[in-house]
Amino acid sequence: MKRTLTILILVLFASLEAFNQNYLQSAGVRLGASSGFTYRRMFDTNISGEIMLLSQNHGTVIAFLVQKHRPALLFNDLNLNFIWGLGAHLGMADRNEIYNDPYNYDHSYHYYNTIQLGFDGFVSFEYEMPSYPVSFSLEGKPYIEFFDDHFLGIHLPVIAFGARYNF
Repeated sequence: MKRTLTILILVLFASLEAFNQNYLQSAGVRLGASSGFTYRRMFDTNISGEIMLLSQNHGTVIAFLVQKHRPALLFNDLNLNFIWGLGAHLGMADRNEIYNDPYNYDHSYHYYNTIQLGFDGFVSFEYEMPSYPVSFSLEGKPYIEFFDDHFLGIHLPVIAFGARYNF
């Protein structure tokens, strides 16, 4: 299985010989605290919008972010970008609570669904491979949940690793 996956990745990189300097769209995966799929569209040379379908806080959400891109270093020889932005998310989550009856020794669980609605922040360092249309990133996406039992609905830190195909 490992050998097949390694060969598949090598064939993919070998067949995608292209320069990704001026890409307009990218799609990929995000692995970490809030994992899922991402799609980014460049609106301008340094402004983009990103839609994420994520699994976070025991539920599934759709997040939309507006992002600003800048070179991470004073010179742009390494293709390393610093990306930051803001957005919002909407989704559903499963919750459960223990119901303690003082007259019964059995504890019962109460399961229910709740809406996930809130604001998102986004910071990332993204490396674009110079010869292939692939980029890798280390991302942080803290968020505030309006209907949550967490402390004030603030979730910090939410760190993930991202990989994208640029086209």
